Amino acid sequence: MPKILIVNRVLPSLSEKLTAEGYECITNREITHDEFVAMPDEYDGLIIRNRFVIDQEVIDSKPHLRFVIRIGSGMEKIDTKYAESKGIRCLSTPEGNANAVAELCLTFLMAALRHLTIANQEVRQGEWLREKNKGTELASQTVGIIGYGHTGPAFAKILKSLGCKVLCYDQFLSHYGDENATEVSLDEILEQCNVISLHINYLPENHYFINKNLIEKAKNPFIFINSSRGWSVNTADVLAALKSGKITCACLDVLEYESSRLQIPPKDEWDDVLRELAKMDNVILTPHVGGQTFESEKRHAELAVKRILQL
Repeated sequence: MPKILIVNRVLPSLSEKLTAEGYECITNREITHDEFVAMPDEYDGLIIRNRFVIDQEVIDSKPHLRFVIRIGSGMEKIDTKYAESKGIRCLSTPEGNANAVAELCLTFLMAALRHLTIANQEVRQGEWLREKNKGTELASQTVGIIGYGHTGPAFAKILKSLGCKVLCYDQFLSHYGDENATEVSLDEILEQCNVISLHINYLPENHYFINKNLIEKAKNPFIFINSSRGWSVNTADVLAALKSGKITCACLDVLEYESSRLQIPPKDEWDDVLRELAKMDNVILTPHVGGQTFESEKRHAELAVKRILQL
């Protein structure tokens, strides 16, 4: 009976369905990188989200391993090239949380356009500032989506239905525009948009994709949304743009300070950039929860089973 090790929390239905298909599933959500390396080479498959980095040491320690399923999107914590050179299939379930991420991006955008976080705090402090908090309607916005794999199209579909003009750019694709978004160059995004939403995987070539030079090329002040990966954004440059007014609001579900376990350091270890960012009224911060819904968890489990049974 082929054995699968599950090292992150997943719905019980995942292991139940795989067991019914003849797999033996073992769960260990506390195992570390070094403990995995040291354990016997007895597993055919590994199901992981962010428990540890799958590097060459991990791969070399398990010659019997046939596949790795990454729950979610983004394979930057897996040395996929080396794994596949050893005959290990590396798969993910990126479409599982596309709708969830899109909905968070919409929430970010609505909150920014209607000053919800600021107005909420003002009212709690006894301030009733109606004119100051006059908002902007969503349908008046031109939204640029950078990255058009899974979450980008899901966000575009929502935006289009609400009357927005939507442009999209993806450096790795061609002929990807659809009924919801017009395919354009990055320069056209920067020329036309007053909202820019980032939906790219982290790759070395995407490190600090959003930086001072790119921000300065934008013609209009813009709302910036990042629900993809923190390392794709130079946070210090975003902070500077917030101060200058080039970025009117930053909505960040991810930060470059996150570890491989998707955790940020304790507050007393924050650097000056993060401390200042967290104090700004026109910044919305959430703890990498874009894909975290009950529905997406179910879809991830279903997709993981599907991927394995198709091997």
